[in-house]
Amino acid sequence: MASVFHRVPPLHLLIAFEAAARLGSFARAAEELSVTPSAVSHRIKNLEELWGDDLFVRSNAALRLTAAGTRYQRNVQDALKSLNELARPEYNKLRTRLRVAIPPTFGRQHLVPRLPEFTALYPHIDLELHLAVPFLDVKAEDTDIEIRYGTGRYPDLKTTKLLVEPVFPACGREYYERVNGFAVTKPEDLHNLTLLRSPLEPWRPWFETAGLDWPEPLTGAQFNDIGLMLEAIVSNQGVGLVRQRMARQWLAAGQMVKLLDIESVSPHGYYIVEREQAPLMPEARYFIDWLLGLDW
Repeated sequence: MASVFHRVPPLHLLIAFEAAARLGSFARAAEELSVTPSAVSHRIKNLEELWGDDLFVRSNAALRLTAAGTRYQRNVQDALKSLNELARPEYNKLRTRLRVAIPPTFGRQHLVPRLPEFTALYPHIDLELHLAVPFLDVKAEDTDIEIRYGTGRYPDLKTTKLLVEPVFPACGREYYERVNGFAVTKPEDLHNLTLLRSPLEPWRPWFETAGLDWPEPLTGAQFNDIGLMLEAIVSNQGVGLVRQRMARQWLAAGQMVKLLDIESVSPHGYYIVEREQAPLMPEARYFIDWLLGLDW
């Protein structure tokens, strides 16, 4: 018998629809789910394509459900309620703690702002977040899930790629104006600028992509935390390699300026790490599936 599960829309689409239908606004739904209004709109559009019918009437006056949308809202609300009760019997009436080890900057910039969406889906799970320092193997002794920043190659561990972004050089607005940044039009123009260093985001791969046979910078401030380097960039201390999503709030506010359009593949990314022989508890699998379904 053919499976019907291929017809079930992804949960993050259903959650976005339920919030928008209940609140009557993509913007208010985005605020509740800690995502952007465009992300909610994109999820609704994907859901409508899967459903094969318009779920909302969009107009300048207000956002309202179509007849199909009204029927679907009841079904989705019932389905989400059932999912909240789908945990194993012994967990149905008990709260469950899920311990997650995360790199600090990933936690601040990516994960924590989006946690309300996970909590809305799994209210019985209490998340406990622990910091894991990249490359130093510093983390809480016992955690259920670990997200690592690195190459993704770890002996005896199963890894799943979560987020890998290209990098580009950027600096703070005041630094940009101080060094006449608009005149920086080619990679060679970085020669007389202060390059901020980090073993987590080495310059050499970007140099090679830009056609420069330059060694890794050997002098100047060095940061063993991406978040600290981002703060140094915004504080106008020099030029650093950044990622669009990680620096989006500063770029959008104009506090940080993209210096050159050349981007390179970073040797490091964010990976979900599991021990090969240690089965995950159901709540950990729920969390991983939720992470992999996000629009990063």
